[in-house]
Amino acid sequence: MLRKFAAVALSVALLSPAWLSGTGLTLPVALVPLLWIESVQPATRRGWWGMLGWAALVFVLWNAATVWWIGYATPVGPVAATLVSASLNLFAFMLFHTVSKRAPRALASTVLVAAWITTEYWYTAGDFSWPWLVLGNGFSHDVWAVQWYEYTGVFGGSLWVLLCNILFFEAWQARRSVRRWVAAGCMLLLPMLLSLGIWLSWE
Repeated sequence: MLRKFAAVALSVALLSPAWLSGTGLTLPVALVPLLWIESVQPATRRGWWGMLGWAALVFVLWNAATVWWIGYATPVGPVAATLVSASLNLFAFMLFHTVSKRAPRALASTVLVAAWITTEYWYTAGDFSWPWLVLGNGFSHDVWAVQWYEYTGVFGGSLWVLLCNILFFEAWQARRSVRRWVAAGCMLLLPMLLSLGIWLSWE
């Protein structure tokens, strides 16, 4: 139980800096602790509800830590934004969790990426638009690393973050697999090196 609370705190600590005037370079591993919690939850109804609680705690704390400033405009704002945003995050993650306990991990990971980006897009394109916590928006202080956004848009950044988290978690699970660590490292570094090339060649 204490290890899970520590994992929740670590995920929140890694997710939040990008929206608190810090770096977004923690985002590619920010969901790894939460993915660990998901992997050890039993495939039972009780395990499902337990996962719902752990994931809700991560997303509510992350949202609350990064949207508190809306309270200067309206006291209801932070509560409403946290509830809606955390609910969308929770929907995507719990869909992933449900699939992961019944289907191959590759399919579950695909569901996580697709559901997360779909909810982000819906949140930014709907009548109640709130793009603040789109994962791809977390690199405002690291623009040198995401110059390729001119081709993919901000959702390309969300895709990159999610894939990095999935690959680093898989590498951590198979700690002795050099192949998995190389795959995770390439997923992280190659887009950054491409971006750096664009950044340095700009005129």
